[in-house]
Amino acid sequence: MTLGVLLGTAAGGALLAWLRLKSRGARRLLDVAAVLAYLAFFAEAAHAVLRTLLDDTVFMTQVHEVLLSPLFMAGGGYLGVYALSLLAARAWTGTDS
Repeated sequence: MTLGVLLGTAAGGALLAWLRLKSRGARRLLDVAAVLAYLAFFAEAAHAVLRTLLDDTVFMTQVHEVLLSPLFMAGGGYLGVYALSLLAARAWTGTDS
């Protein structure tokens, strides 16, 4: 399972890096998707923390429910692959593309 996740992340990062380097339009689309993923990821995390604080949950284990949120997982997953693609694109070109 871990190997599959690592290989999928590497393949996704390589694909996004290739798209980033090949097309200016794709680069823009990937960046917009990253902004939306960041907003979703942050909003879900903030909502979980706020709900925990408002409910006065003593041990704060309720905040871990955010890990089950599809929006949180999709946003975090895309941000991981996106960050890897940025690093790969910079490594391949030697510039800040």
